[in-house]
Amino acid sequence: MSITTLENQLVHYEVTGHGTPVIFVHGWHGSWRYWWPTMQALSARNRTYAFDLWGFGDSSQHSEKYSLDAYVEMLHGFLDVLAVRKPVILVGHALGAAVSLRYTVKYPQDVDRVAAVSLPVTGTYMNERLAGDDPFASFVRSAGMSWPEVDNEVRKADTGAIAKSVYELRQTDFLPDISACERPMMLVFGKQDQIVKEPGNSLPLPTPERTYISLDANHFPMLEDKVKFNRLVLDFVLAEGDLQQISPKDHWVRRNR
Repeated sequence: MSITTLENQLVHYEVTGHGTPVIFVHGWHGSWRYWWPTMQALSARNRTYAFDLWGFGDSSQHSEKYSLDAYVEMLHGFLDVLAVRKPVILVGHALGAAVSLRYTVKYPQDVDRVAAVSLPVTGTYMNERLAGDDPFASFVRSAGMSWPEVDNEVRKADTGAIAKSVYELRQTDFLPDISACERPMMLVFGKQDQIVKEPGNSLPLPTPERTYISLDANHFPMLEDKVKFNRLVLDFVLAEGDLQQISPKDHWVRRNR
């Protein structure tokens, strides 16, 4: 376990590998832990980092820091305090996808490219139960999404961090952020996702520097099909040129850059 401090608050993180930095940002469902298989898969070519957002995992709980802007600045401070070499590659999931996208729009010079997995494009694509009174852990289990990497960590989360960030993102439209993003972007959605619905045709048309991937998965593709997801992220990290050439692959194939 590695710990650093930001604004007198503790931030837990994990790091492995060598090479171009890739930063993983988790969602409402736990901590850095469900990124670990992907971090290991990329570690031969990349220096991979994952940290716990405030209110989640083993980072400090502080109710005044449970906002999108605060998490964006947390990411900014994390990169600075660890002196991470920029530009970095960002990979975010759900809440973490929103943080990663907003960070890229605000600090484009710090980012080489960004992958947003299960981004709640607008509040209408978020399951209404997220804003309900059910404990988040029971909702995840009832939806058939149970893995130790999620179950053991989601219990640590401050319910206030979940409630505040869910409320804010339900009021937020990320279509302007997608349009304003100056960096190559991959948006990934699960066809069976019960937490953040796939937006379908509402997104802007893909371009050579922007691609949309639809996986046959629920909300945790990094756990449901680790080989396919890890290969997809690796292809994105290594891509040169047209991102629309990236597609999900069933088998891991060794690649040399």
